[in-house]
Amino acid sequence: SIICGWSLIKHFSIKYKTKIVPVDSEHFSISKLLENVKLDNVEKVYLTASGGPFLNLKLNKFKKIKPYHALKHPKWKMGKKISVDSSTLMNKILELIEAQKLFNIPSNKLDIVIHPNSLVHAIITLKNGLSKFIYHETSMVIPLANAIFDNKVNIKDFYKKKVEPFNSNLNFSKVDKKKFPIINLKHKANLYPSTSIIINATNEILVDQFIKGKIPYLAISKVIMSILRDRNYKKNAIKRASNLNQIIKTDLWARKLTLKKIQKYV
Repeated sequence: SIICGWSLIKHFSIKYKTKIVPVDSEHFSISKLLENVKLDNVEKVYLTASGGPFLNLKLNKFKKIKPYHALKHPKWKMGKKISVDSSTLMNKILELIEAQKLFNIPSNKLDIVIHPNSLVHAIITLKNGLSKFIYHETSMVIPLANAIFDNKVNIKDFYKKKVEPFNSNLNFSKVDKKKFPIINLKHKANLYPSTSIIINATNEILVDQFIKGKIPYLAISKVIMSILRDRNYKKNAIKRASNLNQIIKTDLWARKLTLKKIQKYV
């Protein structure tokens, strides 16, 4: 909804003076970290990524990845689509799009960092040299409860596991662009008003085709990049999604083009 229809959501939010409270762990964390902080004073905002099932897989093995490999996430039990997105890091590109729209963060201030522990959910670095992050156990109960009850909650009422801060070494690393080429979408994802709609639609088709065994794993990133190089891409991407019909029209254009481009892989 945010990726495709943010302009509509924002319009109604302003019209009805409604506060939008993000509940995803990364975006809830960013909202807390940016409280009482001016964006001008922020150097970077980092979304953390576990790295998924292929973080330590050798690059020459990626050609042999099958759907059942991508669906085995080391940290989370999720649906098929989001599991594949996590394996390619597309989930982080989508979260980056959401973060930029939710918090009006310039794209050059947003980045993604690998954090296999999945305990730190967002980091901000400030121009004064300080960094801040939010750490919590790998349970969505914590951000959900705090978002719903505006932080006025005793988490023990919802989360029975004893929370022990810093119960493991925290590891961070840069994203390997050769293993995760989708990371190259980082500065293109919100380039034009409807770019995010096109990326989202294209990815949905590609993930579905991969899960069905119709295209190879590596085709996902290749086809997405080819869509952004298509001669008709900019013409559709620059259109402002001011209503549902325009969103659907752009979405369908991207889906049809994607199905056409994957024919050489089928």
